[in-house]
Amino acid sequence: MTVEALPTLSSQQQLLERLLHLFRLDHELVLLSGPKGAGKSTLASLLARHSELLTPVVLDARLITSQATFREALLEQWFAGAVFDADDPLLDSMSRLLPAAPARRLLVVDNAQWLTDPQLQELAELCLGLPAEQRPFMALLGLPSWAGGVRGLLRSYPELPVVELEVPELSEEDKRQLCLYSGVEPAAELLERLHYPGDLAASMESSMRTPQYRQWLENKSVKILLTGLILLGLAALVALLVGKPEPAPEVVQPFQAESLPEAPAQPLTLAPEAPATEAEPQAEPLVSDWPAEPLPEEPQVATQVAESPDDSSRERVIIEDEVVSELLRRDGSARSGQTAERASAPAQSAALKQQPADHYTLQLMASRDQSALNQLVSRHRLSPAWVYTRTLNGQPWYVLVHGDFATAEQARRAIGSLPGELRAAKPWPKPFGQVQKEAGP
Repeated sequence: MTVEALPTLSSQQQLLERLLHLFRLDHELVLLSGPKGAGKSTLASLLARHSELLTPVVLDARLITSQATFREALLEQWFAGAVFDADDPLLDSMSRLLPAAPARRLLVVDNAQWLTDPQLQELAELCLGLPAEQRPFMALLGLPSWAGGVRGLLRSYPELPVVELEVPELSEEDKRQLCLYSGVEPAAELLERLHYPGDLAASMESSMRTPQYRQWLENKSVKILLTGLILLGLAALVALLVGKPEPAPEVVQPFQAESLPEAPAQPLTLAPEAPATEAEPQAEPLVSDWPAEPLPEEPQVATQVAESPDDSSRERVIIEDEVVSELLRRDGSARSGQTAERASAPAQSAALKQQPADHYTLQLMASRDQSALNQLVSRHRLSPAWVYTRTLNGQPWYVLVHGDFATAEQARRAIGSLPGELRAAKPWPKPFGQVQKEAGP
């Protein structure tokens, strides 16, 4: 049931006659307020249809997106075929176009609560800037809460007379007439709830919608269809949850996720850390320990470290530099252009000298390829991390350490938060005092 389909009620007819009377009294601006469903749009159409003014224009403020759009929509209807610039103020364009077609015009703005303050100010300046016989009659229709704000805005134009009207509630006769026209029984309960024409439309829609919806749901074919859709959705969800393969670990042993190049001239062997289980098949030996040297089970480190036992027997992983370089070159080729070059080993060794000697760090791994370790730091965003140089059997090696921990126990707990690729290398706590001794002067 649309608003246009409703009959012209006596209360609406009285309000229409009052608006036409205000026009004859040369008023320029009327604010008409009423709640949603009060019939304001119907009044806008009636006013445009019964007015004696030239070229009545009815605008919906909800469709006005900018000041230029507002001027263009108004001037195109008031001056059909005229040439104007929508960027010019409305008063300037009207002053230039009116002499060619002098007359008093009508403007009705529905949903006027959507008008911006600049648009309202431009309408007020239009009324005041034109001669009295050419000023348009403007009726702005909006919500009650909006009317109070407009009143405050227009106080800066005291010479502009503004009339405020409210849409009255339906009389008892209007209620019965509206019910009979809509084919609804004018029951006492309905008449009590009925205040504006929109209340009847909302009541009819809610009363009609519920039985139809229930009847539709009770249809056997609809029930079967809905049940099938629900079951299909559940089956698809279960298939996604159950059938999804378990993601393979990123690295089983350090840097063995991809096929390795041919074995180097001097094959490496893995230190016997623990017997292999069935779940961990024996792999081709790739790494070897540092030469075994005695090391206490728990090294005692003082703040001034003069002598510290070598940790050669505790080193976990030594990877041939050709192997590391090849694998990291494959893994990081897509990001190699984005990673900045890490600091040199001597510079990082100097930074290590500033760490508390009685604190601990985690030794992750060692290699002859410093860039390989730097790429590992960048890929896993390790911070803080250092790569320092030490000499073994007359050859330089680069050692990667990560973290600063007050005790060895804190360092061990931090191992669990490392990525799987680094945990597979079996990192272990190492005193900074020992690291500083290895890094040398």
